Amino acid sequence: MLIDIATASPPFKVAQSYAANELKSRMGGTAAISRMIDMAANQSGIDHRFFVIKDGEENASDKLFTKDGVHFSPDTKTRMTEYEKWSILLTKQAVKELAEKNEIDFSAIDRLITISCTGFFAPGLDYELIKEFNISPSVKRTNIGFMGCAAALVGVNSVWEAMKQNGNENVLMVSVELCSLHLQTEPTRDNILANMIFADGAAAAFFSTKNITDKRKLEIQFAESFLFEDSAKFMGWKIGNNGFEMMLSSELPKIILNSAAPRAKEILAQKGIDISAIKHWALHPGGRAILDSLQNGLELTDVQLKSSREVLRNFGNLSSVSILFVLKNLLENSIHQKDDYLCAIAFGPGLTMELVLFKVV
Repeated sequence: MLIDIATASPPFKVAQSYAANELKSRMGGTAAISRMIDMAANQSGIDHRFFVIKDGEENASDKLFTKDGVHFSPDTKTRMTEYEKWSILLTKQAVKELAEKNEIDFSAIDRLITISCTGFFAPGLDYELIKEFNISPSVKRTNIGFMGCAAALVGVNSVWEAMKQNGNENVLMVSVELCSLHLQTEPTRDNILANMIFADGAAAAFFSTKNITDKRKLEIQFAESFLFEDSAKFMGWKIGNNGFEMMLSSELPKIILNSAAPRAKEILAQKGIDISAIKHWALHPGGRAILDSLQNGLELTDVQLKSSREVLRNFGNLSSVSILFVLKNLLENSIHQKDDYLCAIAFGPGLTMELVLFKVV
């Protein structure tokens, strides 16, 4: 069962309008590029985002991408140094809040899953969390990397399989993404889209087979994955000399409407679940067009998209962390009754779809 989720956001909050103007100055400022940036900002469904970099703060010092008033692109090593510092800080913050809310006994954690696709270092987050919270040195550890926006649901799949196999398990799952560290200012469509939707944050989730609280929890019913044929060109990224280079196709919303939504319906039908029986939906807020496609393809109401759109509006696209923000929003704000179904869907490079069905208990 998913017992609870805690989240952490960086200290630097940037309005979408300010981010758009800042990006214009870094991409050359031509009229055509400015129009593309304004269009991406206006159609994003985002009001503001949180970053670990100070570059979005108007009067900030120590900016990562600006020195002595001149914009520049730091190398990957510099970006990864910032990643290590901030990923440790934010994940510890999320885990601490989660533990305090749920009186977690860290000595009883059987499995630790860490998730990220925006940076690497070793020993990694698992080592830092074990040391900070006195988790058993014999805890089973899994690191899920470079699986994009769907990675947290890949983690939930791992939790479900471990619980089926081992029975009595307590699992701590932590996800952190620091997308702002990979700012790319070459004026391409892919870079404009990525720079106007992605943001930073962390989340920690606690799963247990024990009914340890009186509040509503989510019991995993099943988890499924699907890789769409010949879809690598629609989403992906490479490690470059100056950060990670993103590729994001404008065809994604169409593919999600025409291929992913029907496939999600088929998966549920094969499991004997009528889509009309699912009251709650946690859909990855990859952007307004992505959510529009899912809403239309799955024939969902505005109420069923409320949590996903709120997360998008207030935090942007947090890659793998986003779906945990949405699940947290649903757990805290949605009116859910015992035995209600909740379906979570997210997409990753490949193009892959991860789908998890929960039941409220």
